[in-house]
Amino acid sequence: MITLIPLPRIIVMIAVGYATIVAALVAFSWGILAHPSLLGSLKIATTLGTVLNALLIIMISAAWRKVWQRFPKLNMWLFPDLNGSWAMTIHWQGPDKEGEVNALAVIKQDFIRMSMEVTSDRSESETLMAHPKKDPESGRPLLYYVYRVVPKMIDGESTHSYEGAAILKFSDNGAGQLSGNYFTSQKTKGRFSLTRIGSGI
Repeated sequence: MITLIPLPRIIVMIAVGYATIVAALVAFSWGILAHPSLLGSLKIATTLGTVLNALLIIMISAAWRKVWQRFPKLNMWLFPDLNGSWAMTIHWQGPDKEGEVNALAVIKQDFIRMSMEVTSDRSESETLMAHPKKDPESGRPLLYYVYRVVPKMIDGESTHSYEGAAILKFSDNGAGQLSGNYFTSQKTKGRFSLTRIGSGI
């Protein structure tokens, strides 16, 4: 989700925040210390920078979900929390046949990265790229998803892995849904439909 905010702006925000807090505390320490020194100020700045860095890492890796729960508007302003299990229906169409497959998708998301692993009776997929984005016109959450499908060996049948790509649109209808068209390097195409069945990874 960090990619939804321009990187230069993120760097500036963090740098200005660090500098402001460190400068304020160093100034405060100079006001209360009997004999302030440059070395003492550097120690305070280094210690505080380390603490702020640790807090930032905790926020990025875990605490952001608590913030999202506390302030639900962030799901709309930035990007929704998609963590959890999703019931998935894959409508597929090949050169000479078509069908429908049920699968289980598990989305893992933190403030920096995202993945979606899909398992069905005959295959598993692994994420090559999952990129959250907001539609520039409507503001609707989108997920650009590139993946590799690894077929399971069933009845001695050996098949090769292949790649696919999809753009999934999020709909918040209470439970939450993702849907969108896909295509693969095997010249198949179709549609993914996902409904959230559990969260809390």
